[in-house]
Amino acid sequence: MYISDFVYTYIFQNTNPRNKLQYILNVENQNYDIVFLGSSRVANHVDTKLFDSLSSKKTINLGVLGASLNDNFLELKLLITSNKIKNLVFQVDSNFEMTNSTTMVSAQAVPFIRNNIVKKHIKENLSNFNKMYYLPFYRYAINGHKMGIRESFFSLVNKKPRVNPEIGYNPKYGNYPKQTASLPSEISKSNPVLDNIVNLCKKHNINLILFVAPYSSKMKNIEYIDKLNQKLPNLLDMSRGYEDKLFYNYGHLNHNGAQVFTKDLYVKIKDKLIQ
Repeated sequence: MYISDFVYTYIFQNTNPRNKLQYILNVENQNYDIVFLGSSRVANHVDTKLFDSLSSKKTINLGVLGASLNDNFLELKLLITSNKIKNLVFQVDSNFEMTNSTTMVSAQAVPFIRNNIVKKHIKENLSNFNKMYYLPFYRYAINGHKMGIRESFFSLVNKKPRVNPEIGYNPKYGNYPKQTASLPSEISKSNPVLDNIVNLCKKHNINLILFVAPYSSKMKNIEYIDKLNQKLPNLLDMSRGYEDKLFYNYGHLNHNGAQVFTKDLYVKIKDKLIQ
């Protein structure tokens, strides 16, 4: 049994934000010195409180678990509608191989489908747009399990989320060095979504800094990053040089690692930032 369209829409549009997309859709008139954007490899890696203390800047971490470049593109379009950004520090790695949207569009954005930017993004990326837009029961029936009745209830009673969207840092604890994974063996010629992000930043005078977050020694085919460096000459490559004890798993730093990385990232980009 699914919660009705009206109830879902009311909950997510009229309660305190529990996820980053919901936060972006509610925030306005903010002037961010730095926005960190990407997947969990941003959310788990950049401690904004620590970065703020080092830089004396106003920052926010909008990294989202499992987000693709396309999802990040939607975040950016929504954020700049009512806010100003000086610097965008943007994670690019194997997500360079993806152009599609993920559940952020099909689930998190659904309650806001009447928003013109969300509507256009969903229409351009999901083949079932007409059903999503015109059939309320349909869009919640196929996305309700992703949005979660539990999360909806917590939103309704204004229970604070585990990760404060205004800060965005989501630390990992522990160390599981035996886990392994592999980066792609081949690299695409280009990524049109990344091109769109670059062009949008130019249009709005946003200083764009692309970077690769660290991988542990258990990540195979790390040579993919060398290929990516050739595609993106200005890419800040921080993929190597971190001890395995600083990792939660092959692709995510633990809290101790995030502290080291955040400090290193500040040193690497402080002279590249627009003041």
